[in-house]
Formats: sequence, structure tokens, C-alpha cells
Amino acid sequence: MFQVKSIVLTAALFGHASATTGCYSTYINGGSYSAGSQVSATKVTETTTTTACTVGDTGCDADGYERETTTTSETNNYECTEGAWCSQSAYTPIGIYSGSAWTKESAECVGTATPATASIPTAWTGGGCPKAYSGGTEYDADDVVSVAKTGYSMVYQCAAKPTNQFCGMAGYSPGTDQYWDQAWSELGSCTGTIAPTDSPSFNVLTDEGGCPGEYDAAVEYEEADKVSKMGLVYQCQSYPQSQHCKQDGYEPGTSIGSGAQIVEYWKDAWLVVGYCSGSITPTTSPVYVSLPNMGGCPDTWSTKSAADAFEEGDRVSSNGLVYQCKSWPYSGHCGQAGYEPNVDPATPDAWKDAWTAVGYCMGSMGPTSAPSFDPANSVGACPDEWSSGTNTKYEEGDMVSVTVSSIPLRKVAYKCKAWPFSGHCGQFNPTQFGGDQGWTLAGSCLGSIGPTASPSFDSIAPLGMGCPAEWSASNT
Repeated sequence: MFQVKSIVLTAALFGHASATTGCYSTYINGGSYSAGSQVSATKVTETTTTTACTVGDTGCDADGYERETTTTSETNNYECTEGAWCSQSAYTPIGIYSGSAWTKESAECVGTATPATASIPTAWTGGGCPKAYSGGTEYDADDVVSVAKTGYSMVYQCAAKPTNQFCGMAGYSPGTDQYWDQAWSELGSCTGTIAPTDSPSFNVLTDEGGCPGEYDAAVEYEEADKVSKMGLVYQCQSYPQSQHCKQDGYEPGTSIGSGAQIVEYWKDAWLVVGYCSGSITPTTSPVYVSLPNMGGCPDTWSTKSAADAFEEGDRVSSNGLVYQCKSWPYSGHCGQAGYEPNVDPATPDAWKDAWTAVGYCMGSMGPTSAPSFDPANSVGACPDEWSSGTNTKYEEGDMVSVTVSSIPLRKVAYKCKAWPFSGHCGQFNPTQFGGDQGWTLAGSCLGSIGPTASPSFDSIAPLGMGCPAEWSASNT
């Protein structure tokens, strides 16, 4: 009884022939190979023969068979045909997938041989070889690299955006990894290095003169703001990119991370606009908007209640400047805490929502005579004083009066506006915040509306038939 069992121990493939050629360099598992690479590999085969025997005889196993093992080896040359796979351990020349990556010479080889000179592909148009490819590098679209082959190098170009993101990743090494052709294009062969050119040229930067202030992470930068760093001038980009200018991680000219993970977020927020030296030269005295002299200073600002709130046009003074309360609805802020003119509370510059600087002043306002009213605008006798109520208390055309001076007594009259504004007439005092929503100034008034004669009624004729039954909601 005879049985043969073959065991592959190291490199080789199929077939056997008499030795006719020398052997190329031995294949190394994990080495770097590309299309055209030539190697040799040896296959060691064990052949076991079994013969029936009598148990107990010398060399007879317990199962009644005698076994004899012989070892044979065969070395062949191979050439890589698929550069993307030849360096992978699953595609060794003696592996089960060898035929997908390698071509085997049928004749067995002996000794050593110099690999045949591979035909060199057409040279690329760039001359010498660009910088060698380096895995993990962040390549931009259209970047070119070189990869060493046997006797020459190949030049590859990184794909356009966004595919260029794969160019430095594992699995995409140009000409070798399985997916390389999805990220790279083969441009041709090269030898040597790219010859040096003339002195490098740079984009011309504008001389900005003196340097603006250094970048400060605590500053709230806005669009068009300029800062300097290492002799360069940076300008904050327009909105919405300007939102980044004051954020951590966006300092001009800096990067975050290391190695292949380096990113430069600052380029999303800042532009290099020029270079500078020294500091910005002082200019002439600053020019300010001229403010008129308002004479004596009005009262200083203080918080107000709803009963004595500031109104549009009211003026106050602060540190020699005069401020005027803005029109409604901003006037509602003029007496509120946090809106004192030219004072920054928790919310900076909030006062600017309520007040406008209109001039400067000195001293105090002298007392004036009692207020006077234009008789031509008088409505005559004063209607009833305003009192609060529901949104139906007053109707369009209703008039009320409001006392504006006690000594001497002075009143003004207001007329309720047409619907729907008339709904505010019972809610807002004509002279306080919100009053202008429902009321219109009619003029001054004096005294009170005098009583009229007793009311008169049209004469109603008697029916002469007695009174009918009283009305009742239960009757139908």
C-alpha cells in the first residue's frame, strides 16, 4: 500500500524542470516589490511512502504500516506582474494566490543571476524625480511624488479634491497598495532629482509699514482687524469667517497636532496681507466728530420708575457730555438699570441702545420761567383726567387731560386714536412709556368742562292701553 503526502515548507510553486538559469535574489516576506521585480523562491516538498508490515517488526508502526519520508527542493525564478499585491504576505510567490501577482519561470534555477533590465516606461515631462512618497503625509490635490523601482523610479500625481484625502493613507501607496489607483495617477518614469531652478519666487506681499499690535487671545477681533506676528501682517476675514478670529486654535501662523495630523485652522480666519517692521508711526491728533455746546448741563442720569420714566427727547448729563433719550421703543430703556449713559455694566455698550450723545455742557441749567402754552393750540376746558382701565374703557375720539405742572396748574389734552390703537388708551398713560401707542396730543386746556343744562328728552306719546308684560329671558 502506497501513499504520498506533500508539505510546502518555504517558497516555490508548481512544476519541475532541469536547471538552466541562475537564480535571482531570494524573495523576502514583507519586502517591497513592484511590477517587474524579479526574485527566486524555493519550494521544499516532503514525500512519505507507506508499506504494509507486521506489527513488532523493526520500523513497523502500531497501525501495521512502515513509513519512509523523503525531502526534495526546487528553486524557481518569479517576476511580479501586479505591483499592488506583490508586497503583501498573502501573495508570496509560493502562496496559494501566487498566480494573481507573480509569473513563474518553468525551468528550475541554480546559482545566482543578474535580473534582466526591465524596460523603463516613458519618462514624465517634469524632468528629474520629485520628492519620494511618504506614507502618512497630508498631500494636496495634484501633488507629485516618486516611488523607487528596479533601475528607475515612477512618478505619481495625487487626485483632485476631495479624493486627495486618501493619498497619504494606508492602502493607497502609489503603485503598490491595493487601492492606489483610486487616489493616484501614474505620470511616467524618472531618474535623478529635479534640477534646481532659479531663486524661488514668492507672491509679492505689500509693505504695511509699521507693525500693528501683536495677536492677543483676549481681544475680540472683528472683520478687517489687523495683527502682526514675526514680521507678517494678518487681517481678519469677513463674516462668517471672522467669528473664528477670536477663538482658541485660530492664532495666525500656528498649527495644531503633529506628524500627519497637523492642521492649520488659522487659515480659515486670517489672511496674510503684507509684511511690516517696527511699530505703526503715530498719526496726527485724532479727529473727533464735533459736538455742539449745549450750555448748562441738564440733570445727571438716575433710574426711573414707570411713573416718572424718561421719554423720547429727554436729556441728561454725564462727565460734561449731554445725552438724549432715543425714540420709542428704545426710550423704554432710558431709565432702566444698566443703561446709564457712557457706563458699561455687565453688557458692554448697552446704553447705546437707549441714549445718543448730542453735545457737551458746562455748569448747570439756570431756572426758567413757569412753562407757558400756546393759546392757539388750546382745546378749551379740560376733559376728565386719564385713569387706567380695560382695552374698551376709551374709544376713538375720546379725550382726557393730564396734569403736567402743579404750580401753576397746567394741563394738556390727548385724543384717543382710531381702532385698533384705541385698545391701548385705557392701558397706557398718555405721557408715560407706551402712551403714544394709543394717544395723540390735542393741545393745552384750562379749567374743566362746565355742566350743561338738565338733559331733555323727546316727548313720548302714551299708548293708552296699559303696560304689557315685563321682558323675561325665559319667554320665547
